[in-house]
Amino acid sequence: MQTSINWTSPINWFIALALLILLAGQLWLISRNQSLSGNRKWVKAGLNIVLWLLVAAYFGQFHWLSQRPSSHALLIGDEVPSTIARQVKDSLHIQDSFTSRNLKNEYDSVTLVGQRFPLETLTKLSASSVNWVPYTQPDQLASLHWKGIVRQGEMQQVTGRVNSSGKQLLRLRFGNRTLDSVSVHEGGNAFSLQFPAFVRGRSQAELMLGGITLDTVRFFARPVEPLKVQFLLDNADFESNTLAGWLGKQGHTVRVTTTLSTSINSTVSINKAGESIDKATPDLLITDPANAANSTVKKVLAEGKAVLFINFTNPESDCRIINQALGSKWQVRKVSSEPVVPAGNSLSALPYRFADNLNQFPVTGYPVAVQRKLAGRVGASLLNETFPLSLSGDSVTYTRLWTAVLARLSPSDKNTIQVNAPLYSGLQQEILINNAGSLVSSMLVGQDTISFVKSPLNDRSASGSSLFRQVGWQSVQDSLALYVDARVGAGPLAEQQIIRRFVSAHALYQSTGEPSARTTISQVPNWVWLLVIISCFTALWIEPKVR
Repeated sequence: MQTSINWTSPINWFIALALLILLAGQLWLISRNQSLSGNRKWVKAGLNIVLWLLVAAYFGQFHWLSQRPSSHALLIGDEVPSTIARQVKDSLHIQDSFTSRNLKNEYDSVTLVGQRFPLETLTKLSASSVNWVPYTQPDQLASLHWKGIVRQGEMQQVTGRVNSSGKQLLRLRFGNRTLDSVSVHEGGNAFSLQFPAFVRGRSQAELMLGGITLDTVRFFARPVEPLKVQFLLDNADFESNTLAGWLGKQGHTVRVTTTLSTSINSTVSINKAGESIDKATPDLLITDPANAANSTVKKVLAEGKAVLFINFTNPESDCRIINQALGSKWQVRKVSSEPVVPAGNSLSALPYRFADNLNQFPVTGYPVAVQRKLAGRVGASLLNETFPLSLSGDSVTYTRLWTAVLARLSPSDKNTIQVNAPLYSGLQQEILINNAGSLVSSMLVGQDTISFVKSPLNDRSASGSSLFRQVGWQSVQDSLALYVDARVGAGPLAEQQIIRRFVSAHALYQSTGEPSARTTISQVPNWVWLLVIISCFTALWIEPKVR
């Protein structure tokens, strides 16, 4: 038994003292009344004491604690079929279920099924423990993620889950070209699709399941910083000339050095700067395996730059030559007895593949790999010829190939911005920046300014967040861009984001684990107090009339 009296308040002390004085006064007056017999005095004193105890108990507002079993209910989303709702209800052994139209806010625990709920319905659940069972309709996405900003040539990876109504093909399409695809079966499927971001600037690809467009993957490909590229060849050929011309069109400075005789070299420059580049160490040196021991090759690697070996003829012996000269660890395995094997997209390659190595990174989709050394990067290509793609007019495939190779060979950018997509307006999203120099304290995204806080673990990294109030492409520092989707009417992915964040925020203010029996406060109802007190007054009124 407990009382809810606040003894720090002076008025409560005054009332308690008045009650004590009242009881003492009543008993004194009864004892001094000479007209009453001894028995009548005891009866009258007993009735007054009972009345006083009732008044004092009412003043004290005594209550006690009791436990009642917890109550559970399902809140069914507007998009969830009744058959699915019944299955969830039976599996969770929950008897009561409601929709947002007839919700009763009297349950300790509410399990959300689906994600289509009005916001005003969610706000009514503040006093309940909330759990969530997502539901994905057939042929819809359950989740989707990609990088909002990538470097040109970098592999863009699109991951997620899709609920398929049957066996069909999930594709990423750019125009009328399929960038990557995977076969999915009936039910839930996790997927991972990837492709090199070969188009500079704002870009987009459609994610299609069968003939249905599920979503549009929008991202920004920041350009690769212009490189100084040198070709060191014994003989110029169509392969090197075509590649040199393509590099020049991409804005890179190119120098092609060809050995004509023992002491005579021919040099051709593309995009030559105002000052001579002959003495500058190239960022990328492209050469044959026979030149692995050349002093220029070793100088390039010693300064932390990159070397790419092309025009392999016998990969086993060529790899031994490169390994002996540079200390690399190239190994190949023969995969066919044919002189060449198809490498996809009308490309061909030598019938070998690179063996895996701890510091070796493949160029996804092509028989090209890069090994990282303490100083510099060494690349090797088993491709037979790539120039026929350019001559046939398939510049898209040619660009995809060599932008992916350049991305592996190019040095890391001094400034990078990392953003996970998709972004939705009004939902807070984090932005990470890395900088080899000084970090910015703020950044302009669209019309919003984002403040950054330096990481306590890495002084070259900082993070900030924004609500992205505007929809569409938003400029970032005038040179980059982000795409922001509308939160309202954007489909099930946006609805899932809202529910997921609501449940996470709600969990911060509720106890962990499933709710068990709850402790409640019980007390005597006011009508009982009124009835009992009136009964006592009635007894006091009747007592003098009874003889």
